[in-house]
Amino acid sequence: MIIEINYLSIALLAGIASALIAGVWAIGRTFLQQYGAMLADQLAAHRDSEAARSAAVERRLEAIESDLDSRMADHATRISRLEGIVSKAPTHDDLSKLYEKQNETARTLATLLGEVKGQGDTLRLILNQIAQKGMQ
Repeated sequence: MIIEINYLSIALLAGIASALIAGVWAIGRTFLQQYGAMLADQLAAHRDSEAARSAAVERRLEAIESDLDSRMADHATRISRLEGIVSKAPTHDDLSKLYEKQNETARTLATLLGEVKGQGDTLRLILNQIAQKGMQ
C-alpha cells in the first residue's frame, strides 16, 4: 500500500485552517476590544456617578457640620450662662444654715409665746386678787 501525499491538498488545507484561525482570532480580538471599550465606558460612568454621590455626601456632611457647630456654640453660651446663675445660687451648706436659723427662730418664738402666756396668766391672777381684796 502506497500512501500518496498530495502537497497541494495539504497546502490548501493548511491555508484554509490558517484563514479560519486568523478569522476567529480577528473576530475575537474585535469582540474583546469592543467589550473592553464597553467596560471602560461603564467604569468611567460608574466613577463619575460615584464622584457625584461622594460630592453630594460631602456637601451634606459640611452642612451638618456647620449646623452642629452653630448648635454647639449656642449650647456653649447657654451652658456658660447657666453656670453663672448656678454659681450665685445657694449651696446645700447655705440652705442648712438657713434652716438652722429658722428652727432657732421658731424655738425663740415658742419661748416668747410661753412667756407672754405666763405674763397673761400672772396678770389675770393679780387682777383676780385685786378684785377679791377690793370687794372685802
